[in-house]
Amino acid sequence: MSEPVRNDAHFFRPSYLPGVELVSVEYSERAFPEHSHAEWVVGAVMAGCEALAVGGRTYNVEAGQVLRLHPDQPHANRTTGGETLRYRVAYIPDLAIRPYIAARLNAPRFDSPVLAGDRSHSIVADAHALLCRDDAGRLEQESALADLAGILFADQIKQSSDDTRISSDAVARARNYIDAHFADGFGLGTLSSVSGISVFHLARSFRKAVGITPLAYRNQCRIVAARRLLLEGQPIAEVALDVGYADQSHLTRQFQRIVGVSPARYANR
Repeated sequence: MSEPVRNDAHFFRPSYLPGVELVSVEYSERAFPEHSHAEWVVGAVMAGCEALAVGGRTYNVEAGQVLRLHPDQPHANRTTGGETLRYRVAYIPDLAIRPYIAARLNAPRFDSPVLAGDRSHSIVADAHALLCRDDAGRLEQESALADLAGILFADQIKQSSDDTRISSDAVARARNYIDAHFADGFGLGTLSSVSGISVFHLARSFRKAVGITPLAYRNQCRIVAARRLLLEGQPIAEVALDVGYADQSHLTRQFQRIVGVSPARYANR
């Protein structure tokens, strides 16, 4: 039995990333004539297959692969095969992405519009899902955008030895700021100002020095504080607000992911 024809698209615009647009699509019989987008385009094919015609060549972008397009790059695309095409795509204005790439990349580019690899695909899919959440804060959204920038310009980042430079003083300043302000709604831009290095180098230097991203470190600080408050007998809903989460459900998701049990079970034990 064949699948019903589906031609649906859902749009989402993250509150802390002006101009960035997320789209989730399901197409079973759809073709788009040659056109272009003013933004950088990066997407993950979740199911089915898309025929992408760009630069005089046609690529079949399959489930598990990533597609990338430069701003104003002419292309045409259509569904192919019998399975419904499902993909998640982000449209990112050049102005929005500049802080997340090395300053020397005056003309950032990539050679192929198709990127294969489970890790690349999961990074794009996860970043897209996070950016479509209503409860994602500034640091979550900016960190997801940094991940998408890393996929867009993965070719050039790998070729550079400067991208892994570590400024121990800069990382220490950022880390100390997180320790003191983990409950606040700061973003990567704030950490960049505090550390004195660009967002691009901060994100990479922090991970190299600390072993985890600024976002993961911030979440770790929040959970440490939440555990202490829960053991002191503070209600879960109050704990969530005190450590910086939007509500109890947001705390519960993060707590279970890091600690392995719910806040209620942890407190009862």
